[in-house]
Amino acid sequence: MMKQVEHISLPVAKVGLRWRSYVIDSFLAIVGVTLITGGIALAHLYPRVPTIAYVYLLLVLGLASTRGLYAAILTSLLAFLSFDFFFFPPPYTFIVIHPEDLLTLVVFLATAIITGQMALALRRRAEQARSRERELRSLYEQAQELASLQERQRLARELHDSVSQVLYSIGLGAHTARGALESEPEQAVASIDYILTLAEAGLAEMRALIFELRPESLELEGLVAALSRQVAVLRTRHKLTVNPDLEREPAIPLEVKQTLYRIAQEALHNSVKHARASTVELRLVTVAKDIILEVHDNGKGFDPTASFPGHLGLRSMHERATKLGGTLTIESQPGQGTCVRARIPVEQFRPAP
Repeated sequence: MMKQVEHISLPVAKVGLRWRSYVIDSFLAIVGVTLITGGIALAHLYPRVPTIAYVYLLLVLGLASTRGLYAAILTSLLAFLSFDFFFFPPPYTFIVIHPEDLLTLVVFLATAIITGQMALALRRRAEQARSRERELRSLYEQAQELASLQERQRLARELHDSVSQVLYSIGLGAHTARGALESEPEQAVASIDYILTLAEAGLAEMRALIFELRPESLELEGLVAALSRQVAVLRTRHKLTVNPDLEREPAIPLEVKQTLYRIAQEALHNSVKHARASTVELRLVTVAKDIILEVHDNGKGFDPTASFPGHLGLRSMHERATKLGGTLTIESQPGQGTCVRARIPVEQFRPAP
């Protein structure tokens, strides 16, 4: 029943709005023509100014561009009739002596139709543009929601793979130490040392996750501190030998720092998950007018020219570097490790003296 009422009420509402628009258009046409006719009569402009009839064209153009074709055509007819009745000799009669006298009406109607159609086309284009803008805004909001969902899922996986497992292992180690505390003191000490190692790994992992959840941390603590946290995670969680060579904090914009941090994060992730490396070298230096980030591992390597789904991360690093006018090179061969090198020109980001 509710659906039937809705289907009936919508056409009724449209008809009501259409008639309301017709009434308003008619009122504007009548009032406009009356004012112009009264002004011409009071000022005695005709026949002193024979072309005064074309003043009505201003009203026709205005209504055609703002109200539509109906208002413009009605205005044209009312203007022709008013001018013919009040001013064109003999006055106060509707008499057309020569066919040329219809030229005014033809001009008015042609102007009304052409202007009305052009205005209608412009309004349709504007409505289409607004509709596309709404669609793009909706798509952008959906993309943001999807990105947020993917980020939450990634963080959930990270928490499950790292912190939850660490806490579970700490619990097992604590139970083992408690059971061996009296009978096997040496075993209890080894279990306590194991618990401390796990606690350090969990703390480093949690700090890294919190750092990612707070983007302002990169601006407050700096790029070097962020990379140092990643080094701590690799050492404690993955038992990797990491040799960092990080200079002092570079004087570069936050956008460049974020790009370098994401490239390093992706490269280190590949070294752990795909290359299965045991040693990683992380280097951040400034050479001439460029800042260089290098991640070199001793993993199994790969063919950088090959095309397979595993290279999506490499493409992302390329896009991040080229977006800032930089380059990203990958040197790798099967069995000989991988070196990822990002070079970003920083001279363009420095303020002019």
